[in-house]
Amino acid sequence: MRRTEEEWLVPLPAPPDRIPDATHMRSTWLTASQATLRERGLGPRYEAALDRAHRDTVLSVVAGVWIPMAAARAHYLACDALDLPEDDLLEIGAAATRRANATNVAFIVRLAQGAGVTPWTMLAQTQRLWSRTFDGGGAVGVLRQGPKEACVRIIGYPLADIRYNRVTMRGIVSGFVAMFCERLYVREIPAYNDGRSQGLRLSWV
Repeated sequence: MRRTEEEWLVPLPAPPDRIPDATHMRSTWLTASQATLRERGLGPRYEAALDRAHRDTVLSVVAGVWIPMAAARAHYLACDALDLPEDDLLEIGAAATRRANATNVAFIVRLAQGAGVTPWTMLAQTQRLWSRTFDGGGAVGVLRQGPKEACVRIIGYPLADIRYNRVTMRGIVSGFVAMFCERLYVREIPAYNDGRSQGLRLSWV
């Protein structure tokens, strides 16, 4: 079959408007995020910004369980209230990725050491990684747009309206993909950001 200029590496399972929003998130990401904030001396400001309705749930969460999206939103809205610079958020996203995905990162490192491995190898795993982080809905699609360029579409992502999450997502994606190439560029695609979705364009050398 002849390859077209654009083709789906990871197709979306349905049209975007038919993909339900995720309802739960893996708590490991929250505990990793909290640890990263406290490491930077931001713990007191973060805790002060938490919605009282979810404060006890968020602060007592343990790693490895599913938590309702309302609690996840409370955590990330508190993070967003810190109003951190973009560079800091990118670093936090990458650091949280290392903390929350030790097993996955070890697997990726082994892949990166193999012959002939490229960013496409990692991008092919995106839906699998999504399913380990979110439950109840949502999906990730990866569109191949050129030999070294891809569009990543995240649908049914109820945190996409929060600046903190949109920026740290770029750091998270970089943390997973950058070791497969010399240099990686990750940019948002504003046309795909509608409050429940996010679009990212990746290019590399």
